[in-house]
Amino acid sequence: MAKADPPPEPQAEPQAPLGGGENLLRNGNMEEGFYWKYPNHFVANDWQRWWLGEIIPEYDDVRPWRPWHYDGAHAQVYFKWGVPYTAGIFQQVTVTPCAQYQFNMYGRNHSNVYVNHHTRIGIDPWGREYGLYMTELPDDVAWSEEQTYYYEWGLHTVITESQAETITVLTYVSPDPYYTTFDTLWDAGSLFELPPSPARFSGPFIPDSNGIITAITTTTQGGSVLVTWGTSQPASSQLWYQVIDLPPLPTPNPSLTQRRYLPMVVRAVSPQPVSIAKYTLYTQADAYDTTFHQTVINSLWPRQLVEFIVMVRAPGEDRCYTFYSQPVQIITP
Repeated sequence: MAKADPPPEPQAEPQAPLGGGENLLRNGNMEEGFYWKYPNHFVANDWQRWWLGEIIPEYDDVRPWRPWHYDGAHAQVYFKWGVPYTAGIFQQVTVTPCAQYQFNMYGRNHSNVYVNHHTRIGIDPWGREYGLYMTELPDDVAWSEEQTYYYEWGLHTVITESQAETITVLTYVSPDPYYTTFDTLWDAGSLFELPPSPARFSGPFIPDSNGIITAITTTTQGGSVLVTWGTSQPASSQLWYQVIDLPPLPTPNPSLTQRRYLPMVVRAVSPQPVSIAKYTLYTQADAYDTTFHQTVINSLWPRQLVEFIVMVRAPGEDRCYTFYSQPVQIITP
């Protein structure tokens, strides 16, 4: 049965930003004005249109006969009667390469009968520009789950790692065919840089042959080892390590020439292929924006071998990689 447009509903109360920190979007709440584009479109400032093929929806602000907005007094709307479209809006944002970002946007979908609008939002980690009459979208966009919020506001969220100094955030709808109206509304967008994950870095992994990791030093005190190192560019870093119990030193024989046995405190392992899988322990990754790094390995006992590699998440020639150092060994006294 056909469904008529419902009357205006009470507007949702504004919520605290999701993700924390500074909202990196410009005009994410659609409250900072709209600009006109041919043929008669109104687009929220700092956002641009994109669509696939020849079917063009009409872009507009809210109107008295289409008054829905999540918060404030405005929302980005696009609509068309009778023919479905594949379209959205996008914004390019300057970011830190190889950092994690979370994009949020509230969406809403209308049609006179229930139709799956295949609504989602995405982050293009390479920061590409989108446009009009496109034939396809890149296949490496990170997308939120599809969710049609039918005549109600609902939150879409996606998280991914940036691969360049710019990322592109975009909205997407592509309703199933049906002879009805297709209204799309977006509001209250936000983009946040997330702190480094507490987990181990992911791949791809490559040895550091470019000198990204510099000046590894260690200081042993009691049952702890302080490790410091530098990076040639700001990057997040962590240690992967293993701890091995060593046999006790032999007891000197007084009848023989007296010798003194001293532990080797630090030694670098000669360059060789590194099996990173054997390092089952790891430290918390530090911030993205530093070139000086330090961490402490605690709870050590005398006569233990600590072997570690430094891991750095940083841009490579064609994408983000996790670079690793040659192993360093410490024997606790």
